[in-house]
Amino acid sequence: MRNFVKEKIAANGYALGAFIASGSSTNCEILGLNGLDFVMIDCEHAETGSESVVHMCRAAEMYGTAPLVRVYDPDDGPMMSRMLDIGVQGVMAPLVGNRGQAENLVNFTKYAPLGKRGANGGRGPRWGLYEDYIHASNENCLSIAQCESLEGLENIEAIAATPGLDVIFIGTGDLSLEMGIAFKADSAASHTVDAPEIVAAVDAILAACRKNHVIPGIVTASAEGAARRIRQGFQFVTCMNDLGFFRSRTAQHIKTVRELISR
Repeated sequence: MRNFVKEKIAANGYALGAFIASGSSTNCEILGLNGLDFVMIDCEHAETGSESVVHMCRAAEMYGTAPLVRVYDPDDGPMMSRMLDIGVQGVMAPLVGNRGQAENLVNFTKYAPLGKRGANGGRGPRWGLYEDYIHASNENCLSIAQCESLEGLENIEAIAATPGLDVIFIGTGDLSLEMGIAFKADSAASHTVDAPEIVAAVDAILAACRKNHVIPGIVTASAEGAARRIRQGFQFVTCMNDLGFFRSRTAQHIKTVRELISR
């Protein structure tokens, strides 16, 4: 058992990924073919079901792209365990606001002695093929806490110090909304992430990650935004949502065609 994210970070200093809201294994395959490091299969804001997740995992794995999943409830241990049994290489829990929720995430995604995940014989351990799956899974499965609330920001030091937690991922969208800042995606044309409150929050979370040897992650929506965050020190960065990217690029393409016709 391997973890492609950890391998890419070790080799390059960072891992670049995308949220997959489409539920499409084809999109996972194309992004893997293009060299993306990981796909974050979204089960929080999309209708993706477990049967789709299996095919998305297989499509990503063909090209050495890590299949990860975002669940919709930070306290839903059974869903996290089920996703890992299916074969994802890590779980992201949204809205982790305190140390207790971070500990629950670790308990749900790690085997004893690190956590309390139940042993299984599913696709994750390849139906018993991996001889030392328990140890390998604890080493390679990513437990990812999403910090995207004022509560999470206030408790960031305690969250980052949670034993077994691998990644803290900043959701600047929900965090900005809680701060009363009109949300815009972290794109080349957006200044939301430059608001003093967001800058201070991002710096504090990044510092807590570094202090506790946790991988720092963050969401972006453009090439410029992703490069900026990686230069800043973030090692786990998303650069797009597949459906958002499809909508914006097709809109621009159609607009360009119509403009060319009208000349």
